[in-house]
Amino acid sequence: MGAGEAPPQGPAADARARRMLLGGLMLGVLLSALDSTVVGTSLPQVVADIGGFEHFAWVFSAYMLASTLVIPIAGKLSDIYGRRPVYLAGLVVFLAGSMLAGMVADMNQLILMRALQGVGGGMLFPVAMAIVADIYAPADRGKIQGVIGAVFGLASVIGPFMGGWTVDNVHVLGIASWRWIFYINLPVGVAAVLMVSAFFPRVERAGTMPLDIVGSSMMSVSLVSLLLATIWGGDTFAWTSPQLLALVATSVGSLVAFVLIERRAKDPVVPPHLFREPIFMVSSVALFLAGMSMFGVISFMPTYMQGVVGISATYSGAALLPMTITMVASSATSGLLLERFGYKSFALAGTIITAVGLLLLSRLGPDPSIWLAVGEMAVLGVGMGFTMQTYVVAAQNAMERRHIGVGTSTLTLLRSLGGTMGVTLYGTVLNAQLRHQLPAHLGQPVVDQLVLNPFIDGQVERIPSLLLQREFLDGSPSVLVDGIKGAFTDSLSVVFVMGAAVAIAAMVVTLFLRSRPLKSREEYHNGSRAPATAPLSDVATTVATPDGERLPDVDAATTAGCVPDTSSSECP
Repeated sequence: MGAGEAPPQGPAADARARRMLLGGLMLGVLLSALDSTVVGTSLPQVVADIGGFEHFAWVFSAYMLASTLVIPIAGKLSDIYGRRPVYLAGLVVFLAGSMLAGMVADMNQLILMRALQGVGGGMLFPVAMAIVADIYAPADRGKIQGVIGAVFGLASVIGPFMGGWTVDNVHVLGIASWRWIFYINLPVGVAAVLMVSAFFPRVERAGTMPLDIVGSSMMSVSLVSLLLATIWGGDTFAWTSPQLLALVATSVGSLVAFVLIERRAKDPVVPPHLFREPIFMVSSVALFLAGMSMFGVISFMPTYMQGVVGISATYSGAALLPMTITMVASSATSGLLLERFGYKSFALAGTIITAVGLLLLSRLGPDPSIWLAVGEMAVLGVGMGFTMQTYVVAAQNAMERRHIGVGTSTLTLLRSLGGTMGVTLYGTVLNAQLRHQLPAHLGQPVVDQLVLNPFIDGQVERIPSLLLQREFLDGSPSVLVDGIKGAFTDSLSVVFVMGAAVAIAAMVVTLFLRSRPLKSREEYHNGSRAPATAPLSDVATTVATPDGERLPDVDAATTAGCVPDTSSSECP
């Protein structure tokens, strides 16, 4: 849509433009989420082709580090320069990383290209949610964000299955099958670029404030140090090692410096006053805890399904599909009913159902029915669907429109950090339990013998990984295999109970979430309209929604006047 063209007019054109734009957004989110998990089941073929087994973990870590790092910066950039260029830039960077990842010759190149993919992927989800917030009022937003969130969850879960299927079945043009995991992104991504380019509403700007480089740098140092500590802690370095303590100290020190810088910054990358809004603050804490309880725990389910239930790596991903289906269904249902029953009721219900689902999983034991395991994971999916987009809608309903981008990306970052912290915390607890449970189930002499296996490399907590080795299962007595399964499931049960406790903590925090009616379309688009006499000295933005309405907005950099949102009588 050219700068001088009017957006589509009339209900039919409006509906079509919104559908096409949402289609482009969901394709981008789909690609970003898929590539965070799709590589796992293809790594044996990758290593066999280009080597580098000792560095393969960084194929995951590079993507996670880069995407987490860019999330809050992308949100702020979209507030400054507009959603369209930032979202399209994310797509282009992601596609470039995908194309180059398919062409690499060694593991170091693949890790670098995965980081490039992560930069692009980290820009897509928070900006997509901010775009939805721009064109839909809070009263209409729940169902749309619920669908986008469900696409993200679905892609994350089916990623391992898709990776395994591609490696097993896609053999085209003599190109190694694992490379198609990256090449398949290209046509989908190009379609997303075309749809977003053609149907994005017109945006006219009168100027911009520069990005807070110093604040962004301090935030980046804090996040990178924290994530490296979670990646290396308990594995590459002991938790009490000087290296880990230095990383933690660097993260904390950079965070303190970031807060001090942001309090004085003219246009902070994360406005501190956002956290003075009670609804935003409660939503942030609850979303962090919800991410920790859900995503931190379900990361262990594929290992459980493969090692204890005994299904293949590819189908262990497929076994998570019922959980995804219930998550999609409950997310769509809560979105449709959000205005009628309020966001707090669904947030509370989601945390309670999540706790129940995790407690049920804690009782599965070493010889479960696969259908029982799948059914209990489906219960967990209902809790996830009720919860995730609900807090985002509540926070967006309370914040000013000019901070939608940075506010949404901050919430996305906190959820992601919650999941990352959860994996680290639960992994530490699981390893500690295994060091106690394995001798209890097998006897210390048997454990001492097992750790001599070269695959175990002397580490007791790696003994359950023998359940994934067909040679070990075929050549070992059933009493030994059953003992390892019993020790692993007893240890994992503690993790599930901890996850349920974190979900209950999220529920307690949610009790303090203030209920506020969701803004209607008229309130959202017209309630913060700037008066005609208000000078827009630094940044002025005029957004044309898909129905043709032009909406003036004032950025945080406006110094000559203040335009409070209808939800607040104060200016930051």
